[in-house]
Amino acid sequence: MKIQFIIVGWHYHQKEYYGGLSELEQGNDFVDVLWVCHKDPPQDIKDSFQYKVFPNEGLEWGGYQQGVDYLKPDDETILFLMHDDLIIKNWEFINRSISHIQSGKVVVGNGINYPLHLLPKEDLSYLYPNDKDYHGKQFIDYVKDECKDMFDAPQFTLTLRGSFLCIKMKDIKAVNGFEVIWEEPNPDDIGTFGNIQQQLFGYKLTKIFGKDSFMYLSNK
Repeated sequence: MKIQFIIVGWHYHQKEYYGGLSELEQGNDFVDVLWVCHKDPPQDIKDSFQYKVFPNEGLEWGGYQQGVDYLKPDDETILFLMHDDLIIKNWEFINRSISHIQSGKVVVGNGINYPLHLLPKEDLSYLYPNDKDYHGKQFIDYVKDECKDMFDAPQFTLTLRGSFLCIKMKDIKAVNGFEVIWEEPNPDDIGTFGNIQQQLFGYKLTKIFGKDSFMYLSNK
């Protein structure tokens, strides 16, 4: 079994988390950690982990895509894709997530997230009535060309928070990767900017694998 952590680096302040992650990597030859950094990391990160600084585009979804494109993990590699500002309450989340994957679940999220009825070709004002920047746009406008044919009908869609997910590399490949808005996020518009990418990835997972393929570590 191969386990790969991809940590999106931006905050760099959860020292206990990083110490535990370093111990995990050093103590297990089947565990590797890559920091995908969207700004230059501090020296302790540079000294303790493999890292690479990438353009700050697409928030965590961009970071995860940058990470898997850089590493090219084997199909059976179990990926833990995580923010660097999480608070780790119990490291048992690793074993629990792996158990769910090995029992047949495709993807494991942290707390349960909001599903939605995603309408690929409707004006986004139906979902974001107060966010005028996205009026006149449709979900399909943010889908890469090679995936547009997947977004062919309205669909009840499960989603996962971008802060944490566990999934095998082969299942990321099966949905042709993440749907990333390759732009530097506007600090005043991070919410909708991130949610659209989250919802598009959830649509693909729901469509290809079905709603029973999702598992959450908590129901809240």
